Amino acid sequence: MLAPQLQQSLALLQAPVLELQALVRQELAQNPVLEEVSAPELARQEAPPLTDPNDPQEPPADVKFDPATEKPSAAPADDFEAEFNRLLQMDQEWRDVFSQTNLPQRASEEDEERRQFMFDSLVAGTSLQEHLLEQVRLSELNAQQRAVAELIVGNVDDRGYLQSSLEEIAFSAGVPVATVAEVLKVVQSFTPPGVAARDLRECLLLQLERAGRRDSLEYRIVDQHMEMLAKRRFPELARTLGVDLEGVKAAVDRISHLEPRPGREFSSEEQQYVVPEVHVTANNPEVFQFSPAEIRDLNRLLEAWAPLLDSPTPEPARPPEEPVIANGEQTAPSLPALWATPPVDSFARYVWTALADNTRQLARDYRRQPGEPARQALVRALCKDLNRLLTGPSLFDKASASAVTFSRETSARGREHPQGISRVKLNRLVLEEAFPRVFLPNSEEDYLVSGNNDTIPHLRISNTYKDLMARPDSSAEVRDYIREKIRAGKFLIKSLHQRQQTLVNIAREIVRRQREFMDKGVSHLRPMTMAQVAQAVGVHETTVSRAVSGKYMDTPQGVFEMRYFFTSGLPTAGGEGAVSNESVKQFIAELIAQEDKRRPLSDEEIVRLLGARSVIIARRTVAKYRSELNILPSHLRRAY
Repeated sequence: MLAPQLQQSLALLQAPVLELQALVRQELAQNPVLEEVSAPELARQEAPPLTDPNDPQEPPADVKFDPATEKPSAAPADDFEAEFNRLLQMDQEWRDVFSQTNLPQRASEEDEERRQFMFDSLVAGTSLQEHLLEQVRLSELNAQQRAVAELIVGNVDDRGYLQSSLEEIAFSAGVPVATVAEVLKVVQSFTPPGVAARDLRECLLLQLERAGRRDSLEYRIVDQHMEMLAKRRFPELARTLGVDLEGVKAAVDRISHLEPRPGREFSSEEQQYVVPEVHVTANNPEVFQFSPAEIRDLNRLLEAWAPLLDSPTPEPARPPEEPVIANGEQTAPSLPALWATPPVDSFARYVWTALADNTRQLARDYRRQPGEPARQALVRALCKDLNRLLTGPSLFDKASASAVTFSRETSARGREHPQGISRVKLNRLVLEEAFPRVFLPNSEEDYLVSGNNDTIPHLRISNTYKDLMARPDSSAEVRDYIREKIRAGKFLIKSLHQRQQTLVNIAREIVRRQREFMDKGVSHLRPMTMAQVAQAVGVHETTVSRAVSGKYMDTPQGVFEMRYFFTSGLPTAGGEGAVSNESVKQFIAELIAQEDKRRPLSDEEIVRLLGARSVIIARRTVAKYRSELNILPSHLRRAY
């Protein structure tokens, strides 16, 4: 069996934020030494990092000390006072900010009024059954009929359909079936139109009758040819009814505006609101820009451009010189300085030509006459031009065509063809690695990951009980009780901190592996398993499973459940990597959205089109994904 404290830690890790708040409220009620730090106090306090071991919200980490141990006769019977003296000394700076007692304060009268107004503003929705029973009470039915009507209403489901047969209702009410049928007609005349129908056909007919369209073409189609309508056999319908195809299409369009679920507007399904526990935001592009202090070796950079600095225009080819005979020995002919210089790398030449004319001239001036003023002017101009390259098109492909050797991370980023902030980060890496030891490396990330700490209760050990423990007149029983509560509260605070840190670490690994998703959307989601994330973060796979359960992440592409990013994959034709099933679903949805509605794509054709994108998939898998996307088969998507 798991220890109680470990069970509590796992429960905190697994609980979504709303459940977590309830658990913390329960602990606050059970542990008197715990108190919550209010928002105004947090605003006045410079909160330390969550992982700070000397967090003033909890006592110091000396849990091995047992003040209950007996001492020699010359020593006090309980030296827990010394332990708390050390705690109070470490806590003095924090105590200067807050009041001496830090007792929880009651909400102001204005806050209470706002809270009551919020509760008074909540309106409970009326259910379909309540709405129908109110109409039964207002109807002209007699007592027996009203009892039957109430029984009918009780057998209407949330969709608005009658779930019991007339015979069953008649048996329950102890009345003839004819009486039930008569009362049913009255109930079917209530709002919403189509309520208490026994099937879809009757539901649609009731709505058409209520609208006065009993003699219309659409009424005939629903009444007599529901099966052909369901299979969208429009040409056959036109021949059977003796009308043209356009008339059938117009009638079907009017039928499509009817409500197949009359009870929808009274649905008890409330909107579910989620609170993201992790926020992912694109970093500011300015953090990747070069500054003069980051150009640490200007001369090395100029050496890469040396031939271009010495000769702005290519010199014409010269014939080889004749060897010179001196002192009876043959010497090699003298070569121009330009010819002795190694050729310029193609990417270095590209960067040189991308510089402004003024920057290139400053580089030549500094080459001829170096000096600190010339250096500063050149560095400022270089930073301006290089920062312009950072926010431009990707430099990776141009650098790859040269002799530049990239690190594994840069190569992986380049193959993704990133957009937005990730492309800025890639361009910075390309320039740093194309000109090694010239620039200081930039360690900023393209996406920032932060925990939503505003929704997590901030707890601390109450100073009132710290002071009580420090009092010499406190009995041993009081000290034992408070000591146990402080240890339990300390463990709770640490568990909360560890929960937040674990969530952030997992989210960072998700963002690192799903960078293309952050840049481009769902179609670029990569296959990823919890085991891979667990290994990278350094925790067990079950810890990852508990941590992401019921948690949501706010990303540049929207709010997603953290489990959404863990998907299986399908192999690609080249055998390099795989594509996630969510990406395949996105491909299928895009293909069907772009199809010719007169000739919709069959599942087999979708298989071939996905194969052209190097996705290996079976037809039955396409049918499965299409069904999960609520997309009809091709013969039901056809437009006439």
